[in-house]
Amino acid sequence: MSLSDITQKHEIKITEEVAEITEKEATVTTKTALIPNKGTGAGGAGTNETGLCNEKKTSLEGHHTKPNTEHDVVFHTDINNTPFKVLNQGNLLKLGKKYLMNEMDSSVIHAHGCKNPDECFICMATYTMIIIEKKFQRSSGSVCEKIQTAGFKRRHYNKLFPNFNVIYIYCLSDWFKDNCKAELEYLDEINIPVFWGDSNTYADDIVSFILNNSK
Repeated sequence: MSLSDITQKHEIKITEEVAEITEKEATVTTKTALIPNKGTGAGGAGTNETGLCNEKKTSLEGHHTKPNTEHDVVFHTDINNTPFKVLNQGNLLKLGKKYLMNEMDSSVIHAHGCKNPDECFICMATYTMIIIEKKFQRSSGSVCEKIQTAGFKRRHYNKLFPNFNVIYIYCLSDWFKDNCKAELEYLDEINIPVFWGDSNTYADDIVSFILNNSK
């Protein structure tokens, strides 16, 4: 066999091996594309649907009425008819600029995650701002880490609205009781109230808290 034949034979073999590797890589790529991304896509719709369902369940909209102004409400159980400015899943900074222009410190750098609280009740009579953040979980995940940020967020809101007594509250599902014990202990130490959204008395309990702490 000549040197030319040997060289040609090796080139054919190498070409076949490269083609085989390319085919395997294509197969792996296809299989990878079919695997759902657990960090973003998998369960996203279900998770959002569950969250929206629980937010609706814990909404206080059915426990107050609107008098005449756009953002003012009065709780049904309040014998004093104390007006509260209310914000549901809205932009607190925009509300502040519109209704609390002289109360918001515009020099404060806006922090991430502190713009759209789930619910916010502001009593102008006593300069009390009660912010409610809701977290719902049924299975393992990184949500425990999220509730560790309460101290920072309360500090940020206090800097943003320096004349207000800012009370930061968590509404949590029962899952947190057994799975985030260290975090709940920390929240208790820094005086972050926690209410349980799965409780049948959730709405009554938190409305009572809001009224008692806005006097």
